[in-house]
Amino acid sequence: MLSQANSHSAQPIEGPLIVIKADDLLYREDGTIFGQNWLQFIEIAQEKGIKISIGIICHSLENAQLEYFEKIRALHAAGQIEFWNHGITHRRDQESGQSEFKGASMDSQLDTLVRAQALAVEKLGFSFTSFGSPYNHFDQNTAAALRAVPELKTWLYGDEQAQLVPGQVVLGRSILLEQPVHHPNFENFVRDFEASPDRPYYILQAHPGGWDRERFEQFLQVIQYLQAKKATFMLPRELRNQLISAETGD
Repeated sequence: MLSQANSHSAQPIEGPLIVIKADDLLYREDGTIFGQNWLQFIEIAQEKGIKISIGIICHSLENAQLEYFEKIRALHAAGQIEFWNHGITHRRDQESGQSEFKGASMDSQLDTLVRAQALAVEKLGFSFTSFGSPYNHFDQNTAAALRAVPELKTWLYGDEQAQLVPGQVVLGRSILLEQPVHHPNFENFVRDFEASPDRPYYILQAHPGGWDRERFEQFLQVIQYLQAKKATFMLPRELRNQLISAETGD
């Protein structure tokens, strides 16, 4: 089954459908737990009343302090944030370009997915239902590994031609929030959004851990612009469910 969610069969209820895909959460030992930037990012989401999703680099679940797990659990329970599987090491070989999900064997990629899922259950008390690879890298083995982990139902910025199992969906990229990476750019975002106003959804990648004051201001301008457009901010799992329902007519 070709499970691809980049279809015009699912239309927004009112305004554009937006998923914020924020990458690279880690435990910080500076007393802030997440790091000040991540706390500011979450505070903005709470103040603006928008849903966001956050990818956890899962080696942080191996040795972090209890406060890290408790904070993630509390935010998960509140329902405004979906935490997702962002691999374990987030490393790549500078010479070969190989990373966890590019150039690694199918068995290695499957092991990474399964280990991250197990860490979430053990330390957080819930299982991830969405996945996004480090660097957005993938190869033919990635889809095969995901087929073996059907609890991962949503692949963020994945291979839109991948053959997945029924119920698994790829949420592809379109326009960019950060231009270049780590730099939210309001002017370029508006230009690109206005050029593609009728897409069924927009997945906006963010790296708030690397933002400074000006970059946060650019992000805020984007959020305010989208809210003026009556955007609906959704969790990855919510968008996946809506697209599946539209596809099946439920």
